[in-house]
Amino acid sequence: MAYTALYRQWRPTTFSEMVGQEHLITALRNQVTSGRIAHAYLFCGSRGTGKTSAAKILARAVNCERPENGDPCGECDSCRRLLREESLDVIEMDAASNSTVDQMRDLLDNVIYPPQYGKYKVYIVDEVHMLSNSAFNALLKTLEEPPAHVVFILATTDPQKLPATILSRCQRYDFGRIPADQIVQRLREAADGAGRQAEDKALYRIARSAEGGMRDALSLLDMCIGYGEEITDDLVRSLLGTSDAAFLFRFTEALGEEDAAAVMRLIDELMRSGREPIVFARDMSEHLRSLLVAKACPGELPALLDVTEDAARELEGQADRFTETRLMSMQELFMGTETSLRYASSPRNALEAAALKACLRTGEEDTAALRQRVEELEQTVRRLTEQLAAGAWSAPAPAQTKPEKKTAEPATKAAPRPKEQTAGGRSSDTVWKDMMIALRRGADIPLHAMLTSGKFIGCRDGVYRWEGDKVYLAVVQKQEKQALIERLLSEGAGAPVTFEPSLPGQEKKTAGESEKEMLSQLQEAFGRENLLIQEELPGEG
Repeated sequence: MAYTALYRQWRPTTFSEMVGQEHLITALRNQVTSGRIAHAYLFCGSRGTGKTSAAKILARAVNCERPENGDPCGECDSCRRLLREESLDVIEMDAASNSTVDQMRDLLDNVIYPPQYGKYKVYIVDEVHMLSNSAFNALLKTLEEPPAHVVFILATTDPQKLPATILSRCQRYDFGRIPADQIVQRLREAADGAGRQAEDKALYRIARSAEGGMRDALSLLDMCIGYGEEITDDLVRSLLGTSDAAFLFRFTEALGEEDAAAVMRLIDELMRSGREPIVFARDMSEHLRSLLVAKACPGELPALLDVTEDAARELEGQADRFTETRLMSMQELFMGTETSLRYASSPRNALEAAALKACLRTGEEDTAALRQRVEELEQTVRRLTEQLAAGAWSAPAPAQTKPEKKTAEPATKAAPRPKEQTAGGRSSDTVWKDMMIALRRGADIPLHAMLTSGKFIGCRDGVYRWEGDKVYLAVVQKQEKQALIERLLSEGAGAPVTFEPSLPGQEKKTAGESEKEMLSQLQEAFGRENLLIQEELPGEG
């Protein structure tokens, strides 16, 4: 006998067996019990939430000879025929493959004929939003004035695509996503029925990945059963391609410490283990969301996130290290990265760029980064004030010495780059930033990325200097690229300027050295005796 998939084995045959959707089931049962059967129903909801199952149960219930509390008895002749799919009183149609007006007319031509065995002739139209406009028009007249023995049950995942004339003629029922704990109960029953041992953590991971769809959860469990006798969390993570919680905590910890080297090592570890960057970006978005919930609703995580008490305490502990603004900015960054990774030619590079941006946000010269720093300082001051008030002040632990190292590093760095005022009174930093914004907004996005990888080292005497990698330097030095940069800089400065790219550490000639070199060249060309050199004293001329 051929194997039957789990989601088909566990498809409910009565309203009592359905998981979730209690309010809808109550309404449908009452209609069957009272005999107030509508001529058209519209079942809406995301995939795997029970729309088609409820439609089939309702079709059997309205034709059942002895319904029990609104459920089909499963024993009468009508129920047995429908369970064996031998009755012509229930007609199922997939609108995705039968969307034309001719196919709809062929279906509706048989509406006038009464049912063979039961009380009603039931038409179940799945994915009804796929019908063409002409097919909807053909269906409209029948929905408006149907024969008394006909019931239409329309199911769709996208009700916004249905014409308003169709919606107004149906009783609409919206199927919500099934809670994770209810999905876990059904998964436990299915695993026990298949003779498999399953970890609770593994079943919860399956339920969360299904996003409220019972069919997706059972399909994933079916895959896990094919791998062995025991269903573990590691097995589920391997099939889903997700990262474990410990790795996500480590990665977030590295972001909080602004440790770029650790971030790059963890991404390398992630890629070597065969994980997908887009899946990791989604996992990080979910983890940062959990930290935001921990920040906003401490003490309520077990109920809100379906996690254990230990996991909730760990999330709350890590959330205390961040401000709400920092968490929200990082979450938005990884959510955007998840979308961009779908079209990225090099997913690893895109993920690394996003992670470094989240890590090294102190280098951003914008108000958002400044606001984050101010909030973190306020949080630190508030924590220290509370410790002093409680008399619990103690010397900082060794692990807290990293920020002190970072504050000592600037002392060894080079002197700050010179800032020059333009003719319009604007600083060279502002002119450079406006030029970068213009490149990013469409003037030359690849060039913006190359300049971002390097460093703007300042402006002197109308010369804007930039240091970068040798590979990028060769591209930036091209005539058309340099001309574009100089044009944008000149527009921002209000006067003609020049752009000078170089390698890191390459010595620049000072104004005095340039002047001496120019004099030497003039002497060689015209002779020293033909030159008159006049030095202008300070305060003269």
